[in-house]
Amino acid sequence: MSEQEGDRVDVSVIIPTYNRKESLLRTLDSLSRATYPAYRFEVTAVDDGGDDGTEEIVSRSYPFRLHYLRQDNCGATAARNHGAERSQGQYLIFIDDDIEPAANVIETLASELAARQQTIVLGTLRLPPQILHVSRFARSEYRQVPAPAAGEQVSFQACMTGLLAVDRQDFVNLGGFRDPTGGWPNWDDVDFGYRASRAGFRFWRSAAAVAWHWDYAVADLHTACERWYRASKAAPRLFRTHPGLQGQIPMFRDKGPIAWRQDPPMLILRKLARQTVSSLPAMWSMEHAVPTLERRAPGSKPLGLLYRWIISGYIYRGYRKGLDEQSTQSTATSPTV
Repeated sequence: MSEQEGDRVDVSVIIPTYNRKESLLRTLDSLSRATYPAYRFEVTAVDDGGDDGTEEIVSRSYPFRLHYLRQDNCGATAARNHGAERSQGQYLIFIDDDIEPAANVIETLASELAARQQTIVLGTLRLPPQILHVSRFARSEYRQVPAPAAGEQVSFQACMTGLLAVDRQDFVNLGGFRDPTGGWPNWDDVDFGYRASRAGFRFWRSAAAVAWHWDYAVADLHTACERWYRASKAAPRLFRTHPGLQGQIPMFRDKGPIAWRQDPPMLILRKLARQTVSSLPAMWSMEHAVPTLERRAPGSKPLGLLYRWIISGYIYRGYRKGLDEQSTQSTATSPTV
């Protein structure tokens, strides 16, 4: 081993994975092209109890040090923490197994962290052209998202674990990632961002640290709606863990019940409109109109509006379902007099 190869690594890349061996291999291959010196970073893949042969990655050759860890199926949150505990770099970079980072990502994120104190750095995620080419829904939803010309400070609500960099000691001091809802989807990124924000941390999105996100959930409207329904159903548990978060996530502001004596008039009107648009008859009508518009006006503004209204309807229904379940649980556990 050369002197350089024996040096302690200063960046640890941590990838939680579950039954996505081929997607993980794409991520590892992209990291092989990193401009950051290979002897200065390590990659730890944490297999969350999968059964697709992910362990076979250790038989492949990479220019960086690759560590394979396996745990019982405990979720991505536990996998990220496990990988962080077993890594040694000063800087931790968390990457999901469906992310394909550009060659400069590790170098850029490490540089951004070194230049800023008490800052969590986020990468910029883009959908790959291959998904945009085949998914009419993805093209409609993501064609208007501009690429930032320069880095920007963002709110904690933008915190996403798909491509996130943090100083190791800061990560430890913040208590790592936590599961605020008791199961996937658990909003652990918003939880982490909220706790970090309250501790005085800032969030910086790097425009130069670009990665392709091979997001299965944007393949079609139905898949996207399912994901948003499940995530929204878990949101009330997030707010129960962090009451101060209530009202700070824009997508839920008009989804809750009307508080007649507390809500301002405009919010009451928005909630009434949301209830109407998210009703079963309205949702049925909109969902049945989508195939016709997809055939006759695939790039039209009305189709894009329908997509967004339908997704918002599933967010509403999931959130209200979560509130109902939480209320039922509270009633069941309340002591009887």
